[in-house]
Amino acid sequence: MKTVAHPAAAAALTTSQMAAWLSKSVAPGCNFNCAEAVDIFGEADLVLLLTAMQTVADETESARVRLLDTGYQPRQIIERYFSGELPYLDFSREREPEAAAEAWMHADFSRPIDPLRERPWLSALLRTTRNRYIWYHRSHRILLDGFDGGLMAHRLAAVYSALVKKDAVPETLPPPSIAQLLHEESAYLVSKSYAQDKQYWMERLTDAPAPLTLAALQPAAGAGMLRQTVHFPAAGVNALQDLARKLEISLPQLLTAVTSAFLYRTTGVTDMVVGVATKAARVLPLRLALSAELSIEQLMRDVGRQMRKILQHQSYPCETLRDELHGLPAASCLFSTVIKVESYHSNLQFGSHPARLRKLFAGGAEDLTIAIHERGAGQDLQIDFDANPALHSAQMLAEHQRRLLTFLAAATHSPAQKIGQLELSDATGRKHLPANRNDAEPAAADSNLARLIEEQLARNEQAATLHFDGEPLPRRSAENTPN
Repeated sequence: MKTVAHPAAAAALTTSQMAAWLSKSVAPGCNFNCAEAVDIFGEADLVLLLTAMQTVADETESARVRLLDTGYQPRQIIERYFSGELPYLDFSREREPEAAAEAWMHADFSRPIDPLRERPWLSALLRTTRNRYIWYHRSHRILLDGFDGGLMAHRLAAVYSALVKKDAVPETLPPPSIAQLLHEESAYLVSKSYAQDKQYWMERLTDAPAPLTLAALQPAAGAGMLRQTVHFPAAGVNALQDLARKLEISLPQLLTAVTSAFLYRTTGVTDMVVGVATKAARVLPLRLALSAELSIEQLMRDVGRQMRKILQHQSYPCETLRDELHGLPAASCLFSTVIKVESYHSNLQFGSHPARLRKLFAGGAEDLTIAIHERGAGQDLQIDFDANPALHSAQMLAEHQRRLLTFLAAATHSPAQKIGQLELSDATGRKHLPANRNDAEPAAADSNLARLIEEQLARNEQAATLHFDGEPLPRRSAENTPN
């Protein structure tokens, strides 16, 4: 089915979509793709898998978006049904099926796409063995709802499971439609809330400091991405959740606070602005005042209050703030370091077959994105450092992550301790107790956490945890990656 539409019949882009479009226009070589994969283990039914994929594509509005070039600015149409292809690729006869499938996905999400000339969303099914499938999907950042905590993956699992049981496909509440978002945006722009939100952000950020960075050079956009991954043990996650409940804050707020304290200890910057990702797939500026005398518990409470506050004003199009804040230097930005804490369940079920969700690619990083994934009960934290390879070396990313693990364990064990007294030695020292050991007796749980972190780091020494553009790098070659 070929889609034909006159530009006048198409819808405008939302403010967030327009910001993504302008970013691509300024840096056409940059990669704005996001990609996920679901590993399905067992002899799944191929026909039902493809049927489920078509069902999900038909019911998901972002999958049916097509962009039109009007000669001025793009507009969008929504197909009634998904009319694109859903490729099925069988790698089972390749010499190394798993490697071939991974290489195909890597090649797809590493290629910057032009959403005016090709579909901004792709879904494919890959087969590697008789009892192993991989569902893959890739989206351009201009789309709105394809990557909200793996919702599409969970929906695919639910639809397939219903088809296997010959049950009716369960109904689901879809995210707001583009038409609804445009209507709400138009009403918001003439409301009192818009003026109040603008006043809040202008007062909060008028004298904002220069963007915080762990890099030695000035931030510069790039098409590639260097990824370093480590894990924080499940026992430590349980302690973090207990602490969050005690302080009456969320786990994302707690982790944002600890990561901000780590950035302060690493850089010495006392007035910082970092980007924080929200559930609405937006990144908002969070401004913090830090000092060595502030306790980590005080900072956690303050971050909790401030994050609740900025969420009250999140409707304002912060993408326009750079132009409205006249004190900013030309071509400057509010932040280049982003903290993204995401909760999703990586374990899925396709009928009787277990499956696992993987985050493959989150777009090229301008500078550094610290992505922390909380993957459900009994699971460890996955911590990804996604960095611009023009600014960061693999060796320095590994060093920063070692220190972050140590600092996170110290904050978990001693939240009343002052930030300046928490241990920040690299994790090879395994030092994450209070600076004055007479102030607190080491708990058994903390000792166990230290052992778990040590074992995790030992495993990481042997594993290929570094990635460039999504491709695993052995440790030996990673150490030689240029800064």
